[in-house]
Amino acid sequence: MKRYLTRTPWLMLVMGLVCGAAIGAGVYAKLGTPRIELPATLLNATATHGGDTMAIATGPVADGVEGLFILDFITGELSCSVLNPRNGAIGGAYKVNVVGDLGVEQGKQPKYVMVTGQASFRVQGGNVKPAESVVYVADTNTGRFVAYMLPWNRQAAQWNFTQVYPMIKLGQGSARNIQLE
Repeated sequence: MKRYLTRTPWLMLVMGLVCGAAIGAGVYAKLGTPRIELPATLLNATATHGGDTMAIATGPVADGVEGLFILDFITGELSCSVLNPRNGAIGGAYKVNVVGDLGVEQGKQPKYVMVTGQASFRVQGGNVKPAESVVYVADTNTGRFVAYMLPWNRQAAQWNFTQVYPMIKLGQGSARNIQLE
């Protein structure tokens, strides 16, 4: 009796595996290779990287066109270069200085972080429309942040005209209610 009880769990396991394999083989023979159809998912990604004196980020501008945002920590100059998809040359150059908008005190060394986000602005008429991304810059010393957008002229891009505009400030705020010393 003792020998039968010690073999029973192994016997049950083997029988379960054999039955499972038989059922699986029957389903396979009847239905063929099982297929799982998942809906197509489009992935949109941006890239951001920063060092001690500079940060870069990418963000969509319009219709598969991407902008390269560069923030110089030393000067506070934020620029964006956009490649023209028709000829591969720089088709847009945008600039703004973030020092005044972030309230960086003279003599203090700010510590910036920068990211981009997608935006879909609704505007009516005209050739100049907001780009499909917003760039956010923050000073981690003060907690202040500012958001900018690009005015993008699709017709100028189609005719290979270089666009040179200042970035437009959308808003600013503070993520911190106290001042760190």
